[in-house]
Amino acid sequence: MVLLVDAGNSRLKWSELGAAGNPSAQQALAYGDRPALASVIDLLDAYPTVGHITLVHVLTQLFADSVQEACDQRGIQLHSVRSVARAYGITNGYQNPAALGADRFVGLVAAHHQANGFASIVIDCGTAITVDAVESDGRHLGGLILPGLQLSADALIARAQGRLSLSFEHPGIFADSTDRAIGSGCLFGIVGAIEGICARMQHRMSAPLVRVLTGGDAEHLRPWLQGDYQVQPDLLMHGLSYITEQTACTSC
Repeated sequence: MVLLVDAGNSRLKWSELGAAGNPSAQQALAYGDRPALASVIDLLDAYPTVGHITLVHVLTQLFADSVQEACDQRGIQLHSVRSVARAYGITNGYQNPAALGADRFVGLVAAHHQANGFASIVIDCGTAITVDAVESDGRHLGGLILPGLQLSADALIARAQGRLSLSFEHPGIFADSTDRAIGSGCLFGIVGAIEGICARMQHRMSAPLVRVLTGGDAEHLRPWLQGDYQVQPDLLMHGLSYITEQTACTSC
């Protein structure tokens, strides 16, 4: 059995890779107060027949080393995906290719592989929001990082030293209470930022292009975005699947 695993800042996500090369429906588990490594160990225990894991993570080297040790103890082959200068059809646009988050790299691989020759803008709406542009030939043009929805709200509340609260329910541009004003302001601020960034990128990219939304807040933000955005919550699973397939072919 092959598992595809994405260890993010706040959640562990995974899929099983089927015999036909298609990932199963993505599953997710919030870390809560537990260390991310504990969630990974639980996952390994829940899949005693797993023989290979393709992993992408945004965590520390200590986490990576600990996962490697846990896999070695269980006889599991581990492939940890890293950002490199050129691989899987993507040419990394960062001056230091290794500095691009590995999750962003995997998202670019997936979007480019699925874009049918179009350019793509990949918007990952997680704890932070990343917006990356990839041309039709696989050239990553670079991207931006901004605070995610909850992070934006938390920062505002923290600066008010707990005197304020917020609500994301029933957002509107004419909020009638402070908590809704904060929640709506954060929401529409993020929406406006995504729309503006995508518009500016699109002016300098090939047409037509595909805009892909992924990450935990993707489905929450999509109804408020104007224009064509494809929601793919399991985008990274498809990227990991493609990487696993290509790695297996290279090893043959």
